[in-house]
Amino acid sequence: MKAPVVFESMFGNTKEIAEAIAAGMGESIETESAGVGGAPVPPEGFDLLVIGGPTHQFGLSRPDSRKGAASEREEPLVSPGIGIR
Repeated sequence: MKAPVVFESMFGNTKEIAEAIAAGMGESIETESAGVGGAPVPPEGFDLLVIGGPTHQFGLSRPDSRKGAASEREEPLVSPGIGIR
């Protein structure tokens, strides 16, 4: 069984959770975590696909909410570029 864990993370919290999920699942099945920008497109050949992302204003991030998140910190976003939406 193959199951990637794909995440979008602004500040690193969702990345940490995705890596913990991948580590736990990795005890039973083949898995790895990947940021949304490095995820396979289209996601084919997997038995399970786990996706996680931040919530912005009660939903998945949008271009304007990602821009707002970027303005809240000096460091680059963990997941620059596209979001999972």
